[in-house]
Amino acid sequence: MPSASAFANLLTVERRPAETFVLANGLQAIVLPSSRAPIVTQIVVYKVGSADETFGQTGIAHFLEHMMFKGTSALGPGEFSRTIQRNGGRDNAYTDFDATGYYQTIAADRLELVMRLEADRMADLRIVEKELVPEREVVLEERRMRIDNVPASLLDEAARAVLFGEHKPYGMPTSGYVDDVRRLGADDLLAFYRRFYTPSNAVLIVAGDTTADAVHKLAERYYGPIPDRSIAPRQRPASGGTNLPQGVTRADRRVAEPDWSRDYLAPSYRVGETRHAYALQVLARLFGGSETSRLWRVLVADRRLALSAGADYGALSLGLTSFGLSVHPASGHSIDEIERAVSEEMKKVLDGDVSAEEVQRAQNRLLAAAIYAQDSLGSGPRRYAAALSTGNSVADVEAWPQRIAAVQVADVIAAARHVWRDDGLVTSLLTPEDRQ
Repeated sequence: MPSASAFANLLTVERRPAETFVLANGLQAIVLPSSRAPIVTQIVVYKVGSADETFGQTGIAHFLEHMMFKGTSALGPGEFSRTIQRNGGRDNAYTDFDATGYYQTIAADRLELVMRLEADRMADLRIVEKELVPEREVVLEERRMRIDNVPASLLDEAARAVLFGEHKPYGMPTSGYVDDVRRLGADDLLAFYRRFYTPSNAVLIVAGDTTADAVHKLAERYYGPIPDRSIAPRQRPASGGTNLPQGVTRADRRVAEPDWSRDYLAPSYRVGETRHAYALQVLARLFGGSETSRLWRVLVADRRLALSAGADYGALSLGLTSFGLSVHPASGHSIDEIERAVSEEMKKVLDGDVSAEEVQRAQNRLLAAAIYAQDSLGSGPRRYAAALSTGNSVADVEAWPQRIAAVQVADVIAAARHVWRDDGLVTSLLTPEDRQ
């Protein structure tokens, strides 16, 4: 452990009050009280996402997310959201690789209403062909807008398939393959719903102007009667794609200027050399997490080779994850120049050229973000949702600041040496159509 002086200049993140309980049917609940404003946010996150699909039925998790708004025995199509809006609230949902979440923000005295509505569709969703057929076109149009019409997104899909393995859980798109989505029917969606949408496979998070006792009483009333069903353990590969390193290139007439990126297979909190997960977060921040990071300072500010440069890493994955680097070259500078410059900066880190001061700056930026999240009814509860849907605990969330603060220079260098290897690498290049 570092000495006490190592923490002298680090921000302190106070523990956020959090109360937890588990209902008899297995539903886990977390209450994050805050009296700053008379509002509450409810999130119900299910431990299922697109990585739980099989090839041939891709897109089913996202399609089901849409159909969750299409009615129950008690509510007609669209009535869920209309009821929230009439009561001054807002609601939405999301699907990612490992989780599907539904959330509402509303006046505190309407908490019972949103609990009743959410519990209703957890227990009694109705999927009929009349609603499914037009919603399928909505789902496909969403894919066209967000993926097919965005060359960078198409390239990212191709790179993920290479990095994680074609037709493997993280190598298939969350939106699904178009042909798969077109084949999905009501029976497929209902089977997926009945398999995964059950209390013990869900987490209830309530944040805002309420108390643990109040939430517990309402949860018992509305979620408590829902019977549970057994869930098989989720599986994720412990390896990525084969024959790495590889390159992926997309030339597209819609692209005006080239973009370069590089992704490395990386451990998460759950899979791989998990001891590196916290150091990798610090590494991503100091190497490319802001305009004061190494990549930005050298490539953008000093050498003017690029218009932007960054790095990203997310540890909250049920399986392996990725460590990414991205650069938007400045006009007149080649991709070869970019690759050489990035490699030079990486080599410095790999050779041990990392200072305690820059590690500490990166840690403080991460810790500051955690402080800001505690005041948010959006990002704060979503941190718990992401953690608990991927096998982590409330204790892990609460210990995160201390674990980030404990990262030392040697840890950052070791993490870089573990991840920045050719045998887990995909390089991607997006170019205008006439510039291969």
